[in-house]
Amino acid sequence: MPAVLAMGAAMASATVAQASVRIFSYEPANDATRRTAGPLTFEFDQRLVFTKVLWVRSTEGRARADLKPANEAVLGRGGLSAVIGADAHERDLYEVEPSAEGADMIHAFCPGSTHAWLAFGRLAQYRDLRVDVLGDAPTGGKARVCATLDFSWRGEWTVPAGQPVRQRDLKTPHFPY
Repeated sequence: MPAVLAMGAAMASATVAQASVRIFSYEPANDATRRTAGPLTFEFDQRLVFTKVLWVRSTEGRARADLKPANEAVLGRGGLSAVIGADAHERDLYEVEPSAEGADMIHAFCPGSTHAWLAFGRLAQYRDLRVDVLGDAPTGGKARVCATLDFSWRGEWTVPAGQPVRQRDLKTPHFPY
């Protein structure tokens, strides 16, 4: 009997883990965001007490970049508060992976930078989103704000039940569209 209970608990936790992957799309809320990024889609893993953004993709194009959580110490002295201000709501920091099309995204969002980070506000259904794009200074030194992107909620993609989200085919590098 304990083995049956343990197996049932393992199957339930696997289902919960897959069900936590969500995909939200956003439209640019202003002309600056439209020129810099266009509409974007984010895949993230939502848990009870935290959210982890996995990737960002151009909604209208085929460009995609993986994201990984970053420690704000990489931004220099004072971290995120020193770069975007202590009162900003964007507190989740992710590094844009330069592999695949991530390098194109870094160049599009933050010309002259070789590394870029995205500072997110809370991803929530029906809620608009602000993303601060930060980049390393071309001459060295602490990180700088390259762009502040404001998005309007567009919708949520339905992830098939019981199916992991598959990698997208990204053969044509065209960012942001």
